[in-house]
Amino acid sequence: MLSREPTAESVAFGCFEVNLATGEVFRNGRRLRLSGQPSQVLLILLQRAGQLVPRDELRLRLWPDETFVDFDHGLNNCINRIRDLLGDSAANPRFIETLPKQGYRFIAPIRILDAAIPQSPDGHDSAANRRVIASSRDPKVIEKVRRYPFIAPVEILSELSPSLIPSAENGAQTVSARSVPARPTAMLFAAACILAIILIPIAIFLIYRVAGKHGAPLEPHLAEQRVTSNSPEAPVDSAVVSPDGKFAAYADPTGLYLRVIASGEIRRWDLPKSFIAKPNSWFPDGTHLLVMRWEGTPPTPSLWKLSLLGASPQKLIDSAVSGSVSPDGTRIAFGTFLPSWGSELWVMGADGSNPHKIAEASQRADPSYPSGILSSAWSPNSRRIACIERYGFAGLTPATDLSTLWTRDDEGGDLQVIFKNTLLGPALSWAQDGRILFASRSNPASERDNEDLSSIRVDERTGKAAGQQQVVTTGAGAIGGISVTSDGKRLMLWRTNSREQAFISEFDANTRKWKTPRRLTLDANGNQATAWLSDSRTVLFVSNRNGSWTLFKQPIDETTADVLVEGHSLYLPRLSADGSQVLYGSQPDPTNPFAPVSLMRLPVAGGPPQLVVRGVGLGNYQCARLPSTLCIIHKSQKTDCIFLSFDPERGIGRELLRTHDGCHDWSLSPDGRTLTLFLDGHSIRFFSVKNGVAKEDKTITLNEWLIPDGDWTADGKGLLIPSVTPAGTPVILEVNRAGKASVVLEGTASISLEYVIHAPDGRRGIVEAVVPGDNNAWMIDTF
Repeated sequence: MLSREPTAESVAFGCFEVNLATGEVFRNGRRLRLSGQPSQVLLILLQRAGQLVPRDELRLRLWPDETFVDFDHGLNNCINRIRDLLGDSAANPRFIETLPKQGYRFIAPIRILDAAIPQSPDGHDSAANRRVIASSRDPKVIEKVRRYPFIAPVEILSELSPSLIPSAENGAQTVSARSVPARPTAMLFAAACILAIILIPIAIFLIYRVAGKHGAPLEPHLAEQRVTSNSPEAPVDSAVVSPDGKFAAYADPTGLYLRVIASGEIRRWDLPKSFIAKPNSWFPDGTHLLVMRWEGTPPTPSLWKLSLLGASPQKLIDSAVSGSVSPDGTRIAFGTFLPSWGSELWVMGADGSNPHKIAEASQRADPSYPSGILSSAWSPNSRRIACIERYGFAGLTPATDLSTLWTRDDEGGDLQVIFKNTLLGPALSWAQDGRILFASRSNPASERDNEDLSSIRVDERTGKAAGQQQVVTTGAGAIGGISVTSDGKRLMLWRTNSREQAFISEFDANTRKWKTPRRLTLDANGNQATAWLSDSRTVLFVSNRNGSWTLFKQPIDETTADVLVEGHSLYLPRLSADGSQVLYGSQPDPTNPFAPVSLMRLPVAGGPPQLVVRGVGLGNYQCARLPSTLCIIHKSQKTDCIFLSFDPERGIGRELLRTHDGCHDWSLSPDGRTLTLFLDGHSIRFFSVKNGVAKEDKTITLNEWLIPDGDWTADGKGLLIPSVTPAGTPVILEVNRAGKASVVLEGTASISLEYVIHAPDGRRGIVEAVVPGDNNAWMIDTF
């Protein structure tokens, strides 16, 4: 293991190479995206490979004393970004080892590579110069030959003929070759190397020719260039490039902006403060922008047309989302907001005239799981529309929903399915050269949401695939949207690195308000906390910080967590009624939404996990608290939702309730006497549970608030429900049994509040929130 400070320009480890002068990272010759502070941290660790680099030293080198920053969170985020890039794990590190409360150490053996390879006059690497680089039988030679298989080591070349070794007379650096008598084995090996010199480039050429002809995936070489540099406090949440490639329109929580790409000048769009808009698509004239605006009480989306020339905003249609303007500028495709997001695909004129439905989301074999059309993109000739349709499954599991990329003609007919899988993201665009561009999860084996930008060539006349999928570029984070210029030479995408994080908030019983939350989980990956232990001081959560969803517990006054159960695709930890068992779900095959899931139990006092029940369609589960011993789990069965009692020790019990309009979010009161169902985003249905039967009691409706789901307060007096104000501010409501709603916690525009889980003693609560990271727009030229 190397512990001295390298002096070479580049070092290598595993399949990675890092240029110590520029900070560029390569994997098997392909450049990866790592910049800013994560890049600096990696360089520091490599320069001190094998040595402990204290956290304080990293703080001083990255953040001067006068800089005010959440250092712990910032450094953790840097390390996690590096580990994501390298495919490393904190639990089983191959490259970066964490020494708790001390610092980090780069533990992999590294190889010092030679300085930059000399260039020939035309700027390309010449074979002679490459042979000069190779020297003796040093391991570096082996590495060079592995990377450049058509280079023969100098020693082998010298055995064949000294004339093959460039000398100072012909402009190359001089290399000392030992005088080694020719041996038959050496000559045979050398002959093989010469044959490789001749054949390998030819083979590579033929492979690329065949791959290009048939559309086989090629190694991506395109790098993303940053367009916006927003901080996590103002994350970019949508961005589109203008048809001529001169402007980028983007939105963040502070407003809508126009960026001049060439100069970097940024102008705020002159709109009223209450006009919360997200750019969807440019009109082909390059002076008008289609945006989606949230307005009203409760907030609902509508599509508007904005002008660069200063004209007043023009509303085109209400209750519409995800608009896309056709390349000829005559029509707009969009999705519906009601009755459910994206359940239908509509087309209207560019001025909002003649809106008509052309397609709707498919009905699955199990209608209780909704499906939706997430995005649409027009073909270059404006005659077909491509869409991504997603079929929802039990949202509590980490299973990836099944998605389909399909095309239809502009009247909704001639459906052509391009492909269907569980890796497909929502972002979509159709380039001028016939390629459909889409987002796809980078690593099927990982449970992180990093996505590649990929493409597939499609015949715009028939709507059928005319090639195979290819990766265009890779990056950190999910892709929220893709747009391409009219000439097809510039592409823009925006990435989101938002993650669910757990916070702790104190509850004031007198005012029934929640105080400003403090962060519990400091890891920048996903952390979903859903339960308290009986002591009301320890939280149960799942996290994908190690690459897969794992079950943890963490006391609220500590900064590190303990692993309870290692595995794959664990989710939704709960507590049994008596507090003796941790209940959690397990999805053995997250790529198969139809696979059965398992409800497991784990003794709090210690012991191996045991199966409670296994089956298809199992969803949410909750237990009351003593003296009640009631636990409920629901199961979807076609249009029915069946609520069953269960015992952690004995398994499934009797049926309590059956509804016939699909499964909805629900919550069980702490005393086990009331079951609530959240129906259409505005209504709550109450059921009284008695003698093993749940009977409907009443329904309350809150038209002025969106109420998607909720959880009971510790005293059972009300429900804690996430919602949003007309101005777009996330809030937590407390809704009592009579239907009176009051705001008990207010968030910020950039952080979405997901839910609050009240501790058994009523003093604190888990506040789950989606926290943005590096959410910005990126650009690729000549892709």
